[in-house]
Amino acid sequence: MKPNDMQKFIAAGSKMPTKRDMPASCGQCRGTTLKRRVATYPVTLTQPKQVAGKRVDVFRVALHECQSCGDLMPTAAGQAKIERCVRRGMEFFLEALR
Repeated sequence: MKPNDMQKFIAAGSKMPTKRDMPASCGQCRGTTLKRRVATYPVTLTQPKQVAGKRVDVFRVALHECQSCGDLMPTAAGQAKIERCVRRGMEFFLEALR
């Protein structure tokens, strides 16, 4: 493979975020400067009543961080991970209460 072909091959297989993957603006302050990062995302459970107030920390979630207000907005993959981990956390807390 020629060096130029190798660069095209690597670029085609990369999972870099595109412009359309990022939200246009912050949902809280409408800021337009967003930065992609991986961080811990805390979720406080509200339902069902037995687990209300418990907190699930989801580690290594892909997020967009607003540079103006610091709001964290999960990417599509990050949101899917949050939903999986919260579902598992709820199962854990409900089993512990039995």
